[in-house]
Amino acid sequence: MKRGHTQWQIIATIAIMTAITQLSLADGYRNPPASASALGRIGGKIVHIDDASAASVNPANLTGIDKTEVMASLTFGYASRSYEMPCCGISERTEDPWAYLPAIFAATPLGDEGEYVLGIGLTVPYGRFTDWGSDVVFAAASPYYAEQRVIELNPSIATKLGEKVSIAVGVSIYQSDLKFKQAYPWSMLTMNPADPMGKARFDGDGWGYGANAAITWDIDDNNAVALTYRSPFTIDYEGDFDITQLPPAVAMMGATSSSDFETEIDYPTQIALGYGIKVSKNVHVEFNVEWIEASSNAELPIDIDNNTALLPASVIPQDWDDNWTYGIGANWLFTENWTARAGYMYLETPTSTATTLPVAAEDDQSVVSIGLGYDDETHSFDIAYAVGIFDTLTVDDNAVPPVNGNYDFSSHLVSVAYGYRF
Repeated sequence: MKRGHTQWQIIATIAIMTAITQLSLADGYRNPPASASALGRIGGKIVHIDDASAASVNPANLTGIDKTEVMASLTFGYASRSYEMPCCGISERTEDPWAYLPAIFAATPLGDEGEYVLGIGLTVPYGRFTDWGSDVVFAAASPYYAEQRVIELNPSIATKLGEKVSIAVGVSIYQSDLKFKQAYPWSMLTMNPADPMGKARFDGDGWGYGANAAITWDIDDNNAVALTYRSPFTIDYEGDFDITQLPPAVAMMGATSSSDFETEIDYPTQIALGYGIKVSKNVHVEFNVEWIEASSNAELPIDIDNNTALLPASVIPQDWDDNWTYGIGANWLFTENWTARAGYMYLETPTSTATTLPVAAEDDQSVVSIGLGYDDETHSFDIAYAVGIFDTLTVDDNAVPPVNGNYDFSSHLVSVAYGYRF
């Protein structure tokens, strides 16, 4: 049988492959700060952070910890997307909008004088779950389900250089799972309208390794700056590809209902700079700016072994730019043990409407947060709330025409944390 690379077959398979990276890179696809104290002041969180979650946010600040401290944090997220077709009055909405992100932190001084402090963070820095349902109008042209998770184990060690400068270095070990699903229109490949619609599933996992460093400089009693760096890393995913309703004519070409699946994702360099000022003894204000090297993921390789022939290309080019975030955050110690927090952050997205897909559609956004914390010599409690503010995203130049339309977003986060000092 002659292999028919029709326009719709090419569109559908490119949509499947492109979805992998769009789950990973743009700042909108990174997870929020892993602790409630950082989320509460989301736009300014690296200079004045002083609890065990500094192990992941800014490990240089671990030098301020003089007792062994452990902290557990849990963030609940509500993220919903809606889609409206530019004609016909058709609209869709994502299913299962709730998700949660756990995190654990620990810090302990080392040596007789505590000149070094060891910190460990176990977090989920990247991850996304989107389910439009298998009967969504664009299920045959774009993935309708995507699930991605990156878990990070990050041990760091910090020390002081003199009285005013703290530094830290650490390593990161990443484990990741990746899964997405799409309807597969066999009739577009075989040119036989009697062939049924199949369902394709890609499921893989892998490991990656990176490094991080940080420095905090107390310029004087009221002013400080901090710089954090997280290295890029690559995860090679290996797993399984499955597809249903395989037509006999395609099977005769060597295709099978299951095969191996391999790909790799390049995760970006991240550099953040913060300036903090103590407006008064009890009020601290901080400004942060961050650069994310999203352009590092220039292309995406796909290998599904003997089934690769079902795809029009084994390497898919990407279309991202490096992006920035900007923000401000503040703490107010309004009584001896209670601290109020607030923050604002503006997030750019590097994705292009020409390549974005419904499972990962995002736009530039503002995030506003508030928080409240209690801290005594032994216990700490924190709670924070953040809301994303979006404009409607209009997609009218996408390489997959059925996903063109208007997208609206709703995003809410609530984080709680408890810490204990020994």
